[in-house]
Amino acid sequence: MSGRSRLTSRRSRLRGRWPSRRWRWATGIVGLLLAGGALWTIAPFWRIAGQFGETPARIPSRLFESPPVLETGTRIADADLVALFVARGYREAMDPGPLPVGRYRQDAQRLAVQLRPFPSPSGMTRAVELSIEVEGNRIARLDLGGQRVESVWIDPRLLATYYSPRLADVWPVRVDELPRHAIEAVLAAEDIGFFRHPGLSLNGILRALWVNFRGGRIQQGGSTLTQQLVKNLYLTADRTWARKAREAVLAVLLELRYEKRQILQAYLNEIFLGRVGPVNLVGIGSASRAYFGVPASELSLTEAATLAGLIRSPSRLSPVAHPEELRARRNEVLARMAELGWLDAEVMRGAQDAALGVREPSLDLRRARYAADAAASEARRRFGLPGLEDRGYTVISTLDFDDQIAAEKWLGWGASRVDGRSRRGTGRVEAALLSADPHDGRVLAWVGGRDYAVSQFDRIRFAKRQPGSAFKPVVLAAAFAERTATPSALLVDEPITVHQGSQEWSPNNDDLEFRGVVSVRQAIEQSLNVPTVRLALDVGLERVISWGRELGIESPMAKVPSLALGAFEVTPLELLRVFATLAAGGVASELHLVEAVLDRDGTRIVGRALAAPKRVLDAGSAFMVTSVLEGVVERGTGRGVRTEGLDDIVAGKTGTSSGGRDGWFIGYTPGRVTLSWVGYDDGREADLYGSQAALPSWARFMKARRPVGGYGLAPAPAAVTTVTIDPETGGLATSRCPQVVAEVFFVDQRPRELCPAHDARGWWSRAGRRRREPPGDGG
Repeated sequence: MSGRSRLTSRRSRLRGRWPSRRWRWATGIVGLLLAGGALWTIAPFWRIAGQFGETPARIPSRLFESPPVLETGTRIADADLVALFVARGYREAMDPGPLPVGRYRQDAQRLAVQLRPFPSPSGMTRAVELSIEVEGNRIARLDLGGQRVESVWIDPRLLATYYSPRLADVWPVRVDELPRHAIEAVLAAEDIGFFRHPGLSLNGILRALWVNFRGGRIQQGGSTLTQQLVKNLYLTADRTWARKAREAVLAVLLELRYEKRQILQAYLNEIFLGRVGPVNLVGIGSASRAYFGVPASELSLTEAATLAGLIRSPSRLSPVAHPEELRARRNEVLARMAELGWLDAEVMRGAQDAALGVREPSLDLRRARYAADAAASEARRRFGLPGLEDRGYTVISTLDFDDQIAAEKWLGWGASRVDGRSRRGTGRVEAALLSADPHDGRVLAWVGGRDYAVSQFDRIRFAKRQPGSAFKPVVLAAAFAERTATPSALLVDEPITVHQGSQEWSPNNDDLEFRGVVSVRQAIEQSLNVPTVRLALDVGLERVISWGRELGIESPMAKVPSLALGAFEVTPLELLRVFATLAAGGVASELHLVEAVLDRDGTRIVGRALAAPKRVLDAGSAFMVTSVLEGVVERGTGRGVRTEGLDDIVAGKTGTSSGGRDGWFIGYTPGRVTLSWVGYDDGREADLYGSQAALPSWARFMKARRPVGGYGLAPAPAAVTTVTIDPETGGLATSRCPQVVAEVFFVDQRPRELCPAHDARGWWSRAGRRRREPPGDGG
């Protein structure tokens, strides 16, 4: 065969194979497109199938107050006792028989409450009945689950929620914990055939097709409850044929993979039920708490029907904007339940006549935000948590809900009074208030500024400000601990010039006057600068700094005479630590906001233990400082506490920094220490005196949180005794002394000689005595 013939033959064979190759290529491409389409359709199912568990994958973490404790012997009126539970969403049981969870029943001397499960420092509690007997406005007996106890926790209230940027409020529910009428209401409203269909409803699809065909576009979905779940979990809300087809396929796959109960539970936890401010209410649990103030497990028939009716259109049926439309829709749901035989006709009519019963929706978005940030920081530091948003942690704080509310109220009130009133400052001042239990370091209230929405800067942790005269109790504590002075020791209040290297410094009292000779007590009560500087120099500036460190100050302190007058910067948190140590009799406890952290299953997470309380100042010195600071409130710069209506014996100290940039008042009782600060963030001079700017908020807050029996007194330690003396000489009082006072001393430092000016033996005459400077003064 010639070469030409062979070439022609080869071309003929190739032409014969080409159609088959093209067919294979076409088939392959079509196969890939079909496979890709299938993968695209069902990819979301595999992506999230492993997360389809008992609870939603993303749940915001929450901050709760410390669970309140009821104890036998506690003074409380019957009305106040009931109010404790009403404030937590408990409702009175109107029917006889066993108490449902979340209900209470009261008779003449007994209150029975069916406690709901709640988070506690030891983990989640269980539902159990609590019986409280009251006699003479005191709790006489507590029975928990039929067993007598001396004390019991009750539900802590929610203070703050840690939302992620998606701003979804989620409270997971379990189907087996919901009342039957809640499930039936949802099925009657959305999918009566849910337990019969395989994920798709043929009747619903045909009906939707007809409506959409007539309208020329997708207007109705005919979706089953499973299809709605698929859309919420996997897809967008776009009204397209492609999305509807994808939704149908995924719904069938979901039904093949999971039980009906799991699908229903996931649906109830994923449905959108409106907004409160910027936050989305996701799931029946969230909506139940926002609209009715109770867990979904405690929904009444009318409440359940209301939420079920809301599913159709949360915006158009908003209980705030359109209550009448929602009420009409609720009644439709109730009628449908009766039509299906799930509800007696008489019960239906009674429920339809009932009011909507929706409270003003609230998620407490602005409450305790500064404290929430501080608690999150502590949770990271002590418990190793990387973050709280959408992680489902429960943070049990040390905060008291009522303390926090009172702190926010009175801080705002006090700051508003100061706005624009100073001679040199104009505009809006800032403020902070912090309150704690000095014996264990538990923070009870934390407000780091006037409005978190305006400024997220937490002044309690981060503001470095001069304490001014609020530092003088540290000088006092150092003098007593070093046995340099007693409260009655006399100091010279006359001009003084102190040399520091090549520099000279001449301090003045605030009123530019001098009083000659004053006692240590008088110097502190009247917040006199010159005698305090003399006392600090006598103790030694290094020793003052050392005692400041022991009492809790971590910020730098320079060894300069102006240290005695608080001429350095400190945070409010550090300053409160100092006064807390004094209030606790010289024992320092680690200040903290977090009691415990629970994971999403309610199991306690182990974190770093708090530092053990440590004695840093002897009890006698602490007691004598407290005695002097009680005089500040009785007779000195803190007497405005009495003007504000607080009559209990309390210890406190005013503070004003140079130029009135900062106004302070820090005071305490044996069971509480509280700090109030007012100033401008830019540190401008503003004449903000502590007694005028900070004290009123402090006093109003302390009065609002005063215990039923009043604030108690600190017991005197064995090392301290009280002696009646002549305040002018410091000697033991005689019958001739025109003025006498009871003063505290260490037992081994108490006066042993009679007052020399009025001794009956005539050592000195009053007219002829000369002014003296006692050993150990700062002159």
